Amino acid sequence: MKFQRSNLGEHLKSECEYRNVKCDFCGKDVTFASMKEHVDTSCEGAPVTCKYCKKNVLRKDIERHERRDCDEVPATCEYQDVGCNHDKTLKRKELRQHLNDGLIEHGGQLLRYTLAVASQLNDFIPRPEFTGMSQRIRDDITEVRSGLAEKFVMVVGKLTGLERRIEGLESSGGGDTRIRNEVHELQSKIRDLTTESSNLRERNMSVEREVRDKVSIIDRLRSRMDQMDESLALNTVKITDLESQRGPRAQQAIHSYNGTLLWKIESYQRKRQDAINGVKTALYSPPFYSAQYGYKMCAKIYLNGDGFGKGSHLSLFFVVTRGDYDALQTWPFQKKITMMLLDQGNGDHMIDAFNSDPQSSSFQRPKSDMNIASGSPLFMPLDSLNNRQYIKDDLLFIKIIVD
Repeated sequence: MKFQRSNLGEHLKSECEYRNVKCDFCGKDVTFASMKEHVDTSCEGAPVTCKYCKKNVLRKDIERHERRDCDEVPATCEYQDVGCNHDKTLKRKELRQHLNDGLIEHGGQLLRYTLAVASQLNDFIPRPEFTGMSQRIRDDITEVRSGLAEKFVMVVGKLTGLERRIEGLESSGGGDTRIRNEVHELQSKIRDLTTESSNLRERNMSVEREVRDKVSIIDRLRSRMDQMDESLALNTVKITDLESQRGPRAQQAIHSYNGTLLWKIESYQRKRQDAINGVKTALYSPPFYSAQYGYKMCAKIYLNGDGFGKGSHLSLFFVVTRGDYDALQTWPFQKKITMMLLDQGNGDHMIDAFNSDPQSSSFQRPKSDMNIASGSPLFMPLDSLNNRQYIKDDLLFIKIIVD
């Protein structure tokens, strides 16, 4: 476009399509020609229409609005997986009413589901038998292989000796009937020994197949039990949350909202034996919170150790879990975590403290029910537990402080 030099300033100020202008919604400098596209597609301060309730919401807030605030968003009852037969898609405001009306019913369904899972665990191989089965199978296959190897060596030795005798008899010449009969007899024995050798090989292969099948079954059972362990832990958290909906007093009795957890572990000896047997290796604490509407967290303990500490140490971990108010929190989670095993006598507690690592996935905003646990697999040697009064009346106390 051509114009007089004297008009250049006015052109650049008010006529040029590529002049920079300030967006009325977000304040950013955008070229005049691309302003409409900016407002329609990317401006965070521009109003957009919610596709559910048709209200105008700022683009930067629309995701949160649809996820948490909009009453018209379709949703399904989260208790369908545990028995709720209300399979219709509800609007969020209708779902809230459904959850309030079905509080007792949902609690019963969740409890029945948890008991059913526990019953399935009990239907598996009895605990002592399950514990030793893998080792017994290994011992059996070693013994069978050893026996088969000895027999095979013996058979090969006999075959070699018989072949030499036959060669000697045949080379000695003569048509003596006695020699021919002895040769035939030796040949018959060779056939029998060859058959026995073949049978031994087949038996060895059969035993190996059986062992592989049994080991595969054990691996599947262990994997299933680990999944059920996790499911039971999550259901326990859900039951606790459901109970907390009964009112402020019940909520205060169940949850801690000051960043401190005091966890009483009852029946320690039985639970430790379950951990040794592989029946239930990990325990999860009830949830606790950094504040009334803060981070949701829990503790996780392995009474017979985990990882490097398996069989030798008590392993204690801290877990960030998904909460109702995660959208309001600062991520990644940045706090100091103090984990304590309480001495019930002299107050000589076992303490381990660490700062959360903002680079670790354990402290990012949870995308599932629980983040990966973070803590100490070597929290305390198992043989030191009885040195003080860490265990008293079959009770163990764990304290977690987050500040």
